[in-house]
Amino acid sequence: MDHRRALIVLTLLGTLSLVSTTFGVDLRELKKEIEAEKAVLLDVREEVQWKKAHLEIAVPCPFSKVSLDIEARKFIAPYLEVPGLKIYCFSEKGKVAVVASDMFNRVDAKVIPITQPYQAFVDAGFKEKKAGDPNYDPSIPLSAP
Repeated sequence: MDHRRALIVLTLLGTLSLVSTTFGVDLRELKKEIEAEKAVLLDVREEVQWKKAHLEIAVPCPFSKVSLDIEARKFIAPYLEVPGLKIYCFSEKGKVAVVASDMFNRVDAKVIPITQPYQAFVDAGFKEKKAGDPNYDPSIPLSAP
């Protein structure tokens, strides 16, 4: 196989492996897992996006706050102590979730990126808090619970 064909095959294999780990998430099943405390959902969108609207069930984890290895390791540590807990992350359109997942993997935390857009979560039945809602509290705790 020549160099060009080998590169094409490797690129396709890489793309297929990314697709298999990021697109196959059934959001309704994910919601059940989170409610059963078998999974946690990290919202890696930035603070300004969180303050406009966020999923009630998600944990805020602004990517800019955990982009350094030391901060990522500190944030994710409590979740790693829970045996069998699946850790997912999402962003507005999914691209930042993939980058965040790679960053967490760098500090030995397996975080599964979800590439579906934010609206897909709302469409799947995740409850949302918005800036206009009564009793809305947009504050962001910057550490894991």
